[in-house]
Amino acid sequence: MTGRRYAVGQAVFHRDRQAHGRVVGLYPSPLVARLADTAGFQWIARTVACEPAPPPPAAARDAEADRDGVRVPAGRMPVDLPPTELRVGDQVLADGRLVAITDLRYRHGGTRTMILAGGRLAVAQGTVRVYRPRTA
Repeated sequence: MTGRRYAVGQAVFHRDRQAHGRVVGLYPSPLVARLADTAGFQWIARTVACEPAPPPPAAARDAEADRDGVRVPAGRMPVDLPPTELRVGDQVLADGRLVAITDLRYRHGGTRTMILAGGRLAVAQGTVRVYRPRTA
């Protein structure tokens, strides 16, 4: 019995609970993932009991892009993450456009200093919306 591989932020349907959720944490075992529903309730799920949720209709994707005021680049998806889960290569919204994170520094408490493309600095305090490549 093998489980599917998922990425943080990916929408899934958990057959055992009959509930939709998003992957918010991954464990070293490919058979276990932490999911959260829209209300924020989190649970641990077996990946063999999960299946990828169908992509939202095009109208819903466009509405989400318009909410931030930025068009999501092809092949990327918006993900809300705590500062501890940011990665180099993620893109963040700065001055109305998406800018790549080139370096991360000073991981103290709940904050993280991001060095953006062009040398600009930004501090992540709390949840940050980033745009990550879609993974299958």
